[in-house]
Amino acid sequence: MKTDHKITLEIPGELYAGIVDFRKKSHIRDSKSAVVELLQYALTLPPHFKSFDWKKAEKEASADIKAGKVKRFSRVNEFLAELKA
Repeated sequence: MKTDHKITLEIPGELYAGIVDFRKKSHIRDSKSAVVELLQYALTLPPHFKSFDWKKAEKEASADIKAGKVKRFSRVNEFLAELKA
């Protein structure tokens, strides 16, 4: 990897643990390379995903589940039929 710029980051332990986990699962040789790959991925995300309010969506989903606004399917075909309906 060619390096054009050097940046020093202070990363919280919990976030760094996630980077280490990603590095191991992706078989990347070092954490620095893992951070670069994650940054490249984040920069290529469509705008919708960059601005999407995931916390709000999770709260709404949890509220729907708690209110019983869910459907259960015992077979994949039933699920697919519901999607097509």
